Amino acid sequence: MKRFFLVTSLLAVLLGFGISATISAESAAQPVPTLVPPTLVPTVDAGVSDVLLAESALARVQRDGRVRVGMLYNAIPFGEFNLRGEVSGYDADLARSMAEAWGVEFEAVQVTRQTALDMLRTGAVDMLVAAQVHRRELDALVEFSLTYYPGTQSLLVRQDDGAAGLGDMANRRIGYVIASPSLDALTQWQMRAGVTVTTQQYLTLDQAVTALAANEVDAVAANRVLLTRLTTVQQGGARILEQALSPEPYAIVVRRQDVNWRNLINKTLQHLVQKGRMQEIQQAYFGTSYPLDLIPVWQGLGTEPPKPAEFSPDVTYPTQYALPRVQSNGVVRVAGVSDLPPDAPESQRRLEAFNRAMIEALAVRWGVRVEYLPNSAGNAADLVAAGQADLAVGVTLDWALTDRVDFSAPYLLHGERLLAKADGPYETFLDLRARWVAVFASEPGAEDRVNALAESVSSGVRIFTLNNEANAPQIILEERSADVVFGDSLKLIPHVQANPEALRLTVRGNNPDPWYSRVYVGIAVPRNDLDFRLLVEYTLQEMARDGSWQTLLAPVMLPDDIPAFDIWPGSSDYFGISLAS
Repeated sequence: MKRFFLVTSLLAVLLGFGISATISAESAAQPVPTLVPPTLVPTVDAGVSDVLLAESALARVQRDGRVRVGMLYNAIPFGEFNLRGEVSGYDADLARSMAEAWGVEFEAVQVTRQTALDMLRTGAVDMLVAAQVHRRELDALVEFSLTYYPGTQSLLVRQDDGAAGLGDMANRRIGYVIASPSLDALTQWQMRAGVTVTTQQYLTLDQAVTALAANEVDAVAANRVLLTRLTTVQQGGARILEQALSPEPYAIVVRRQDVNWRNLINKTLQHLVQKGRMQEIQQAYFGTSYPLDLIPVWQGLGTEPPKPAEFSPDVTYPTQYALPRVQSNGVVRVAGVSDLPPDAPESQRRLEAFNRAMIEALAVRWGVRVEYLPNSAGNAADLVAAGQADLAVGVTLDWALTDRVDFSAPYLLHGERLLAKADGPYETFLDLRARWVAVFASEPGAEDRVNALAESVSSGVRIFTLNNEANAPQIILEERSADVVFGDSLKLIPHVQANPEALRLTVRGNNPDPWYSRVYVGIAVPRNDLDFRLLVEYTLQEMARDGSWQTLLAPVMLPDDIPAFDIWPGSSDYFGISLAS
């Protein structure tokens, strides 16, 4: 399979726009020689066989106390060999921060778009932090971390163009760079949206943007980072549409099935989010806030940075892989469900119905039947680890379980929120000084949690305990025993939906994060069974892409709270299964 890569010059002056490229004195200096000149080059996979690993990259890092990181030296702002003889940029700061957290030496190793994957797979580097887009076709060759940067394929239009979104570009002319991912993004968008455009190819991005200025095309499709860097708008000549053509999520790359190494990397990414380091890097290079939920922080992360010595250097493989068994038998065995009593609270009934609906939706796309293991919610992950279930639904993403199972991306977010009157004055604990806060008796430690949150803003509240979650609206609206109710969103949402004019969940004023705590729920799958995990991931992504996931979430999440789902570009077919609806 051929892959084409492109590095465009960023030194062109964009005529006709009133736009110029902003270039620092450092970047305008004589370029540093690279292993391969930045040019349009078709490459063919080297065909390195997909053999099982003899040892994890962790083993070498632990032995040498050094991590070798494959990096691009000419991919500003992610990687650049600067005048000081150092690699700088977003990726460089991220990789150094990870090495510092691990307490090991950081060694940058130059790779190019043409050599990066082969250098990783042959062991020349331990990982790639190289502005690498997680594309599905690469999953057969390597494995990816959590997404750390949300890149996109986007459209550049003239400033005076009336287009507000992608829908306004139907039946118009769009330019793209030959052999770049932009054509695939345009093709996939047309198929999904049911629209038609006329495409025009160019050899370079400079040529495409010049054609836009000359009215030869109505838009140019390209990576948003390239568009932003190439066309720093100074006089209102052009703009980038906010709605993206396609996601281009950047992730760290490791060798396939190097599960412990991948887990250490993912745990470190979460640690850097928790400590605010990812936010600092994002602000330094893009001047924007780090996206909420891009890297979800799982339960059990702890406060100290994870260390390589905490993870085994051994690579263990499943004794039986789930995908061939499911395909052969036509049955997927599912743990994590419960047989609820008739008097179960509304929140439990909704959650149980949602989890089952999610599984049924996956099974329909796979063309298999579901076999539930009854009353298995209490030991769901253990059943998967023991081979008695193929997957477990409704599992909280928790680092304490990662020595037994792997997780999908989270398909549900819940956590602590405040329920208040729709027209009431209360938004945060700062507004609740000396007011009454109700908590649920079914949530141990809720009273201490409320007092701690109040004290954190130098406030103080009074506590009212609710024995029945069904009474939450009554104590606020009728009895007025409490001014707000604090508790898990799963318990509060049914009341908001039943009383939309009278009740709401607060948004914490100017704080962009309305949650007081976050619990991420996903699907547990057998550990290091990568192909089956990818099947689950792709299916969830297709459900998010076509909106069916959002529809199923309606009973357990409010529309404004549903986070963006991380979607990897690529085919919706996997092992002969069409996952798209």
